[in-house]
Amino acid sequence: MKFCSQLLALALVQANIFGGSAFVVQGPKAQSKVIVQSTYDNLETRLAEELSGVAGGLATRDSQIADMQFAKNIEDLEITRIQGGGALRTWSFQSPEVDRLIVCMTGEDRTLDTMTHEGRLMHARVYLCQGPDNTPVRMEIKSGKGKLRPFKAVIETPGGHSSLFIRNIGNIEFPITASVGACTEDPQIAAAMGFMELSRGLYDMSVPRTLQGGAVVTYPLEPAVSGAKVVLKTDGRPLNASIELVQGPNSIKFTIDLYTEDGIERPAFFVIPTPGAGNVIRIVNTAPVEFPLIVCVEPYMIETI
Repeated sequence: MKFCSQLLALALVQANIFGGSAFVVQGPKAQSKVIVQSTYDNLETRLAEELSGVAGGLATRDSQIADMQFAKNIEDLEITRIQGGGALRTWSFQSPEVDRLIVCMTGEDRTLDTMTHEGRLMHARVYLCQGPDNTPVRMEIKSGKGKLRPFKAVIETPGGHSSLFIRNIGNIEFPITASVGACTEDPQIAAAMGFMELSRGLYDMSVPRTLQGGAVVTYPLEPAVSGAKVVLKTDGRPLNASIELVQGPNSIKFTIDLYTEDGIERPAFFVIPTPGAGNVIRIVNTAPVEFPLIVCVEPYMIETI
């Protein structure tokens, strides 16, 4: 008892000297969140300053240049209206100099004078055909608000001589608008033949992650991020994946079901708009366990805070 009372007295002396926090239960420390912030008004200005060394980034120089080219080329695409109810639109590219295609779709019907701010339902299928009975790339896209969350992607066309089909499988009341542009890596060919210039550096990954067959990975996004870049590859095997934008509990706002026959020659690149807060990108490898894929998701557009 005497020994215990001496220990208690010593502890009280230490508490008086160093403060009474020794007898207070410490709660868990709050974890700090790192929010990516930007003071730039648009992507082009931000990337140009990153290339000049003013701001740093995770992406490589080639990837930054490709992102700038992609953002600029989208503005120059010609718009085509596709009626709902199974209507089909075809684009053919016979030149072997075409390396890849930019594909954009939105649920906004620009032929009408009065439109809602968020657009209509967008439900479409995209097929890339090269040769008879050969469809190396297939996608099915669904967006509940096609103007608020449009579809933007790059599709590889190695070897040229390809045709792209877009079928609007939504109801006849839901037309969509689509834009397709041919791209090449050579600036001289682009200037001579009227193509867009787009580098393969678009597929560079800052933080790649391997996703085994049947596995699921999620990427929560900060509220400042208004758009995310998704890149998918394989080691040469077929690529099967489902990409979902979730906002709120089990509320899927945007989906892409993807198949490509070769994840090296035909990697996948998407820009997914993520307006609002609480956005999570969920990627599922729908292939068997023998077919892993490599995925990278990172912010693409950042709003000024």
